[in-house]
Amino acid sequence: MKSLQGRLLLVVGITIFLCWAGALTALAMYLSHSNSSVWDDKLRAIATRMLITIPTKATLPKQETPALQLRGNGRADSETLAFQVWLDQSRLLVRTPQAPATPFKADFADGFASPDVGGQRWRVYSVSDSTGKVHVQVGNLHSVIDAQLRHSAFVALALATLLLALVGAGIWWAVRRALAPVVALQASLRRRHHFDLTPLPAAPLPTELHPLVDAFNHVLQQLDQAVEGERRFIGDAAHELRTPLAALQAQAQVALQARSSADKDAALVKLLAVAQRSTRLSEQLLDLARLDAGQHAAHQSQADLSELVLHVVREFDVQAQQQQRSIVLATASCSIDCNVDEIGILLRNLLDNALRYTGPGGRVRIHCAQLAVQGREQVLLEVADDGPGVPPDEHQAIFQRFHRVAGNRARGSGIGLSLVAGIAQLHGARIETGPGLDGRGFGVRVLFPVAAAGAPGDAPGAPAAAHSTPPITPAITPAMTPACQSNQGL
Repeated sequence: MKSLQGRLLLVVGITIFLCWAGALTALAMYLSHSNSSVWDDKLRAIATRMLITIPTKATLPKQETPALQLRGNGRADSETLAFQVWLDQSRLLVRTPQAPATPFKADFADGFASPDVGGQRWRVYSVSDSTGKVHVQVGNLHSVIDAQLRHSAFVALALATLLLALVGAGIWWAVRRALAPVVALQASLRRRHHFDLTPLPAAPLPTELHPLVDAFNHVLQQLDQAVEGERRFIGDAAHELRTPLAALQAQAQVALQARSSADKDAALVKLLAVAQRSTRLSEQLLDLARLDAGQHAAHQSQADLSELVLHVVREFDVQAQQQQRSIVLATASCSIDCNVDEIGILLRNLLDNALRYTGPGGRVRIHCAQLAVQGREQVLLEVADDGPGVPPDEHQAIFQRFHRVAGNRARGSGIGLSLVAGIAQLHGARIETGPGLDGRGFGVRVLFPVAAAGAPGDAPGAPAAAHSTPPITPAITPAMTPACQSNQGL
């Protein structure tokens, strides 16, 4: 597992360490140069001061005398600092106890040098007077200078290390504090109930995490809607299946208790009708569950709507004859981009709904064609009947799930038109409602986008709206085309 906190600390730590090492290296180079410069300046100052303090007419001994021994003044540098005063480059007049008896610089040239004298390396500055007779040489052991440099470097290293530790601790604390809301959110999520899908609070989190939280909340919202849809579907399905199951049980008991063959046959006919209704209800519930679960086929193909209509009408041929209804077709070839199975469900529900609410001898007309609507080419699918119709104030409500129009003798499930609305929305189609045939009954018009030329089209995302419109007047005269004359009066 890759830790965000660990990666942040690692990257920041490596960066700070490299900066610290670079700064420490530069400091060491500066201290080395500075320490050498300080000692050189000190040696030059002492030698020059000593030379100018010697009187020009001072009487110097003409023979060698014991060297003067200077007492230490308690300063650390005086214990190692040494000097010599030479006359005519041959006679040592004065020297400190630490100074050797031989010249620091054998050539007595003015300037700095680092000679080896008496087995030790010295840093020496030599200066002479204007006559070139008196030479003052001041020096210090390189080991002392190096020791002082090491001491300064050690102090600098200790302070830099302490500073690095403080900075590292500060960064660790800052990263922990910055990620504390994330840790708290993680703990809160672990304590949540299984079905607690409330949105996550984004306010306490860093701004950079807000897009992630918003996306996660969007997923939670979709999941909440899906779970709520499942709960609603299970409750509605249980409620809807209770009635046909009870009817099945009742008709079965009537058939068992029938004393004559006629009574038993009548009970069995009713039992078969209830079983067929239960089967239809189960199919609609399954279709509704698929739509609720988002199982919409993303791949769409180009299909001729008139051929799909003919195929579905053939399925209802026997049912229409048994119910003494006629199906009138007025179709023309028109292509749409669609999922064929879903359009089949839409057609079956529209046709089943029209046949169910049309009385014996009633008519159902299915019309499809391509036409211009508000300056745009669209494909029209219209299913109209001459039944009792639907009150205008119910035109929107009938597309809601499990809604039934009060007062209708025919009992439906209230699912069919909600499936129609859902499938139309997935295909970017628009739904219009109004009166049916001859100003009576009920009509539904579905307006699809025209198929893209030469390739399957993408389903537009515009939602379908179920709304009431003024009475539908046929946009095209319902004259039969040769392709569908044979289906008239099915």
